[in-house]
Amino acid sequence: MNALVPAPLLIRPSTGVLMHSVFEANPDVSASYSPDLPEVFWHALGVCRESQRAITVAEVAARTGHSAAVTGVVLSELAELDLVRSVCAPARAERLRTWAALEQQVPVAVAVVKLLIVGTQHQQTHHALATLAQEGPWRLQNDPCVEVATRRIAPDLDMLALGVSGLGGGSSVWSDACREAFGAVVITGPSPEELTSARESLSTLRAAGVPVVVLIHHDAEGEVDTDMVRACMGLPDHTPVVIGDVYRRGVCEALMDLCSTLMNGGRR
Repeated sequence: MNALVPAPLLIRPSTGVLMHSVFEANPDVSASYSPDLPEVFWHALGVCRESQRAITVAEVAARTGHSAAVTGVVLSELAELDLVRSVCAPARAERLRTWAALEQQVPVAVAVVKLLIVGTQHQQTHHALATLAQEGPWRLQNDPCVEVATRRIAPDLDMLALGVSGLGGGSSVWSDACREAFGAVVITGPSPEELTSARESLSTLRAAGVPVVVLIHHDAEGEVDTDMVRACMGLPDHTPVVIGDVYRRGVCEALMDLCSTLMNGGRR
């Protein structure tokens, strides 16, 4: 496998292939069909065939050990060869055609929601991903550390969770990670030093327009002063702050608050 290296995650702007774009093995092509392909193509095709479900570019990249940029190009080329297919547009067209043909069973088209888990400590970010994951986490790149996990939420909805650890505000990875993100859970401790350290990532997320919930990891006795948290991090009143244990259900509680805020029009 290739070394894990940072690379742009917007693969082909003209075709709109992103790290959370979804592909699947073409069901009309036999799994026994073995065309002459480069090794990196076989890695990606093998994951698509083995998964037996729609799968994102980011997950294929993490599971094969190739960069997301390379994987996106490979999947685009495999789609040109009709070995895989992009799920979004063809699947929606298939659903509409089935309905128009008055057939009974309309196939499900899977949508993907991209959630960011951001923290300064890799152990906490990794554990939060593991809590959310049905499959993974897998390492997407090393420096800065980006990990991938997925979960089927409903027959027509997948969650792609990206765990980002120790990423400074000036990193080029931010623009790719934030693109079309549903929201972000920012994990930090309650001390002023930890809050200040997380503030740079928080500012970058807010500048990118990503809805945020702050999860204060707290597993000890005593209370956390949320007014101090807001002051240290410069949080507006509408940004939810959740006090919870990352190693239990803290990330799920934070996700619930994030969703409730979005359902309420961005107000707590």
